[in-house]
Amino acid sequence: MLGKTTFIKLALVAVALVAVFFMDKVIAQDTASTEYTLAQALTQQERGVLSLSQALALAEQRSEALRAQDAATQAAQSQATAAGELPDPMLNLEVINIPANGSDQFSLAADFMTMRGVGVSQTFTRKEKREAQAKVFNKNAEFAQAGKLQALSRLRTATAQAYLDRFYLQEILALLQSQRAELELQIEAANALYRSGKAPQTDVFAARTELGLMDLKIQDTQALLDNSQAELQRWVGEQADAPLAGAVDLSQSRLSAVDLFETLHQHPEVLALDKAESMALAEAEVKQQEKLADWTLSVMYAGRGPEFSEMLSFGASRPLFVDQDNRQNQALAAANAMAAKAKAERIELHREHLAQTKRWQQTWQSNLKRVADFDRSLIPLTQQRTQAALSAYQGATGSLAEVLAARRMEIDMRMEKLRIQMDTARLWAQLEYLIPEEVQQ
Repeated sequence: MLGKTTFIKLALVAVALVAVFFMDKVIAQDTASTEYTLAQALTQQERGVLSLSQALALAEQRSEALRAQDAATQAAQSQATAAGELPDPMLNLEVINIPANGSDQFSLAADFMTMRGVGVSQTFTRKEKREAQAKVFNKNAEFAQAGKLQALSRLRTATAQAYLDRFYLQEILALLQSQRAELELQIEAANALYRSGKAPQTDVFAARTELGLMDLKIQDTQALLDNSQAELQRWVGEQADAPLAGAVDLSQSRLSAVDLFETLHQHPEVLALDKAESMALAEAEVKQQEKLADWTLSVMYAGRGPEFSEMLSFGASRPLFVDQDNRQNQALAAANAMAAKAKAERIELHREHLAQTKRWQQTWQSNLKRVADFDRSLIPLTQQRTQAALSAYQGATGSLAEVLAARRMEIDMRMEKLRIQMDTARLWAQLEYLIPEEVQQ
């Protein structure tokens, strides 16, 4: 018995052969498209295809930018741990009162005032200051996480746009190639009419000129397709050469039914400035704590010659703030000013993103309506015109040129629809991946 996969393949090939057999010569390119779709379905069973979700996953796996932000987060967290501890004690070694001249010059034991000492000192940073310093680094870690969200948003948007650009450029290229085949038929028809004396030679030249212009369009589209392929490869690597899984539903977006004003507070760039403000406020708290001095305690054990007693010394020290208005207070004011700056920038950036996102949404929704108009009226009308011209030609009441002109009109409408869909897809990617799902609401 035949295997299930073999049976499916044979059935699909049979369907393709039946479709080819019953298609008219004038719509032979439609048959070729059907054959290509069926062959692609067979290929997808044998080779892996690349879906948008797979492309996004590959891009995240390959991203060094995300790993860099993770490393920055880990570094800040480690610094926070270190900042919460007391500073290391200091080991003090000294020899004092060494004779500089005379008979005992440079002797370490001849003079009773010469002492060899060893001691330790420890600065006791207050707990509140250490907690404030640790908080600064914890805020740095949060800022790095916001940076990762920014990188993630850019990565997903760029990957999706490259994927969708390649998909729609492939569709446009297929339509152009289909139209080129129609032009070749038109040239043959014009040549036949010219040789029979029923049409001027200028019709042949006009058709050939149009074919040359079509070749330029195909070359331009192929160049754009190659660029989109290179951009997709930049994000997903070698898997970019795999066949694409298919179109994406552009009619739904995660931002289409939310309160934009509130939601955009979670925009990665807005979040980054929010974390920058928190960092500045934490720095201000450190400066506030630094207005209170820390004490340093020390102990020293010193030995002299064998006939002299040994010495033990204790000490305490702290800085004297002789000009707080021009030092500590100014440092505190600078930190508060940086916090105010970050807050103002965050509010302004939120307003900017709100206006920009509204523009994207409006254009996206407008494009969806335009695509619906193509499907509802424009493309069906051109299809009806093509069928009418074909019927007239088969009934010897119309010309082949009218059939080909109607077919070109239909293809032009389909191309315009694809161009609008491509623009819509780029806007959809901007909206869909503007705020990563990882953002905590």
